[in-house]
Amino acid sequence: MDPLANETKKKEIIDQLVWNDSVNANNIHVTVEGNLATLEGSVPSYAQKLTAEREAFLIAGITHVENLLDVSFPDEAGVPGDDEIAGNVRSKMLWNDQLNAEGIMVECHNGVVTLTGNVDSYWERNLAEEIAISSAGVFRVVNDLKVVPGISALDEDIRTDIVSALRRNNLVDENLIRVNVENGTAHLQGTVPSYAIKREALSIAAYTAGVVDIIDDIRIA
Repeated sequence: MDPLANETKKKEIIDQLVWNDSVNANNIHVTVEGNLATLEGSVPSYAQKLTAEREAFLIAGITHVENLLDVSFPDEAGVPGDDEIAGNVRSKMLWNDQLNAEGIMVECHNGVVTLTGNVDSYWERNLAEEIAISSAGVFRVVNDLKVVPGISALDEDIRTDIVSALRRNNLVDENLIRVNVENGTAHLQGTVPSYAIKREALSIAAYTAGVVDIIDDIRIA
């Protein structure tokens, strides 16, 4: 391991976290060993914990992130109770005009929100999780939502749609990613040069009609 290279990547991660005004980086400690970054310490929300991880992945040479951050709510904020958290999450979902939340059930126990029920598309499944993550008092989100598309699609048609969207995207080299679809589950494999490209490819699959689940086997070089 090159200690100098490790320190350079560590500094870039810290600079990235400090730059992002949505993250309170005061209590985040970063260590780097080769392509692995470890985040320790605490942040004031679950959303910030996940954002910190995504920011670390954006640094060149980082292919793995171990997120050991604790969520420590500010004392003055007042942590809502489980029933209030569940009610808030449910209300935010109902108010969101992009999400059909009629089939979603929300439960909360000790700050852990569990989502069950059905949604029409995979991107709605992700949106429901994002809404829960951004809600006050949430420590973690368990997404057990099932995707039940209103219109069935053939696996080969879904695969063709994903591959075509990858080809149209100027960020993704579709030749680096193999796509297979079975029973609506999209399996993406391959190696890409950055986390941003991996996220873009997975997002394309998530927004493709007929996809009910995604298996992520995309590695970062």
